Amino acid sequence: MSDVKQAKSFYEIPQEIIDDIDVYAAEVEKVLRGEISRERFKPFRVTRGVYAQRGQTTHMMRIRVPAGGLLPEQMRRIADLSERYGNGIPHVTTRQDVQLHRVVLEDTVKAMRSLAEVGLSTRGGGGNTLRNVTACPESGVCPRESFDVAPYAVAVTEALLTHPSAYSLPRKYKIAFSGCAEDCALATINDVGFVAVRRGRGGAAEEGFQVWAAGGMGAWSRPATLIEEFIPADQALAVAEAVMNLFDKHGNRRNKHKARLRFVIEKYGERKFLDLYRRELDAVRSSGPRPMALRPVPRLRDVGAVEAGEPPAGFDERGFELWRASNVREQKQPGFHYARIRLELGDIEAPVLRRLADVVERFGEGTLRTGHDQNLMIRWLREEELRPLFAALAELGLGRAGAGRIDDVLCCPGASTCNLGICLSRNMAAELTRELCGGGLDLGSLDVDIKISGCPNACGQHPVGAIGLYGAAKRGDGRLAPHYEVLAGGRVEAGKTRLAETYGFVPAKRIPAFVTELLGRYAAERGEGGFHDYLDGGGRAVVRELVERYSTMPPHDEAPQMYTDWGVDEEFSLAGLGPGECGAGVFDIIDVDIEEAEGSLAGARRALAQGRLEEASEAAYRGLVATCKALLITQGIETASDEEAVDHFESKFIGRGLVPERFAGLDRTAELLSSRLLNERGLDEYLGRIEAMLDRVKALYSSMDDFFHFRLERIEGEKGGEGEAPAPESRQAPGGAEDEGGAGPVLMDLRGVKCPINYVKAKIKLETMKKGEELLLYLDEGEPIRNVPSSLRNDGQEILRMEKTGDHYELLVKKAV
Repeated sequence: MSDVKQAKSFYEIPQEIIDDIDVYAAEVEKVLRGEISRERFKPFRVTRGVYAQRGQTTHMMRIRVPAGGLLPEQMRRIADLSERYGNGIPHVTTRQDVQLHRVVLEDTVKAMRSLAEVGLSTRGGGGNTLRNVTACPESGVCPRESFDVAPYAVAVTEALLTHPSAYSLPRKYKIAFSGCAEDCALATINDVGFVAVRRGRGGAAEEGFQVWAAGGMGAWSRPATLIEEFIPADQALAVAEAVMNLFDKHGNRRNKHKARLRFVIEKYGERKFLDLYRRELDAVRSSGPRPMALRPVPRLRDVGAVEAGEPPAGFDERGFELWRASNVREQKQPGFHYARIRLELGDIEAPVLRRLADVVERFGEGTLRTGHDQNLMIRWLREEELRPLFAALAELGLGRAGAGRIDDVLCCPGASTCNLGICLSRNMAAELTRELCGGGLDLGSLDVDIKISGCPNACGQHPVGAIGLYGAAKRGDGRLAPHYEVLAGGRVEAGKTRLAETYGFVPAKRIPAFVTELLGRYAAERGEGGFHDYLDGGGRAVVRELVERYSTMPPHDEAPQMYTDWGVDEEFSLAGLGPGECGAGVFDIIDVDIEEAEGSLAGARRALAQGRLEEASEAAYRGLVATCKALLITQGIETASDEEAVDHFESKFIGRGLVPERFAGLDRTAELLSSRLLNERGLDEYLGRIEAMLDRVKALYSSMDDFFHFRLERIEGEKGGEGEAPAPESRQAPGGAEDEGGAGPVLMDLRGVKCPINYVKAKIKLETMKKGEELLLYLDEGEPIRNVPSSLRNDGQEILRMEKTGDHYELLVKKAV
């Protein structure tokens, strides 16, 4: 039985992709010489799979790995490059890619050239492009599959890599291939997903695909819609191209938050979407055939009979049995097995990866597969190979049992490296794993998976987790604190995919105890069915009860550790979010306050309906304060008390006619609510007023541009006119005065002012100045000097000088816009 294929890679990189490295290298040189700005260079590098990491001094490179297939030589090269140019820890993603982290810009070119030598590329690893085409890592060996889908994933990759639209789409475009309805590749939650099926035709079974489209996960997730019950397998490329063309023509390029394919189907409805798809498919077919270069995926070893070796001295038989029970499965080919290698959070140190390449060459088919669960897989193993393989893996620290078990938590990088991360999700996952392993639960009996994302963007797949968590910032005691929204009940299966339901926010430091108690309740109360049956049979009420109990935040002086994230000592903030994009941090803080206002007012309504007047008054008061706080940051105002928030809102928004004058007298409203003496009728009236005021605040927010100007229609009878609201007033920075005397630059001392308030104050001040005038800022070390300069540069201002003076930095800015 010899299917040995000597191959350089699972896929062939088109020559124009290799030639593009020279184009990229030339642009990098221009950046390094200062001929083009790093901001202007950003979209160019991102489409080449190069992302700036938190701190903005190094980069992540995402290597495309179609169908998750890697050869030993490629594994060694990745290890070498990670050690030479990065942090020495390659990372496996939830889309089967492999990432290099902490690479400086000039080294990204060298890494690209070196990857190309072994048949790997980062092209399309990021940006508005065709992303890695995924497939079940079990493809070709799974007992449940209809047929092997990996060759189709590879063929579609090769065909679309050079498509004219593949790198200039409205947003990312993701394709997945699953071998059966269990949908291990998450086809039913992708932009276009192919699920292998077989149907009888003319007395013979025909291979084909069920096709799903317009699915995806993020801040707004959506299961895919079935667009084809069956297509012949050789039509997969035509369909993938047709959906991509539809997306290219009808996707929203103006609003990146509404740019994914799923928003196209929401805009037009399923019927029109299907009509548009049919037109594009007809156009693709009429333009000529779309043959796919289908070929068997590489297999580098003869998987014939092997000699049974004796277990090494001191062989861990108990460990082997546990590993075999949880990590090893039989293939559909009699006598063969595949084994999963459990990685912690998708990380593998470079020396270990290099030695693993040696192991892969000695066992099974001689290749490796990456999985959507961030684990690895070796296939085509005979019974005689299992013990020697376990011994080799254990020697590398890779022999841990429990791959795919509940404590094998799936997690994105979060705020440790990602510019969009809000919480340190990796630290959370590690702490949760420790809690689960020490919690006395029978982990092997729990049919539950846990998926964690550091923000709502769902790189950790939280919307389809049996238990999902995503990082968020919420206020407690007037301060920001790390929280996670709890979701439960997500699942993926063709025709049965459903998104998890949301249950509310729990402080990050309480998540491990919350999850452990929830699982304990499930283990004790479950019936014959599984976790989804438990939720359907009353478990949702249990989740809701526990979320409510664990959601409270103590005052800061009683428990300051609750206001820090896992694994760090400094107090939680959004300052590091999107370095160079402080404006985005402003929007995030506004979102936090609006969400808190909405939640508090909804809670007040529920309590009022149930006659719990004191509880309703307290919730209404919290809703009022959050409503008042929401937009104060746009004025450069940071409040120390609820009273300050109410007073500043009345003067800056009601006093300027941005909010109707009928809401004036907020100090009296706050006093009445905090006294808890209002009767049901009075409370209902005041609650209605606050709800209406929040609606106005949300309307202002929706109209706000990137310069924090509110653009909306005039309020009849109020101060101010139609169109642009007056620019925010310039305020003197705490801790220092503005010196506007003389012909030199205006001085603004922002020492002691946190991000992003310091940026807002500088931005407001610049708006009062004339083009060409200079502003000298004093900024603290750390996040202020990392964030504020690049944020002002992104606004179009010119940075003339930045230098350290004593314990602070001087930043000289020339108003350019």
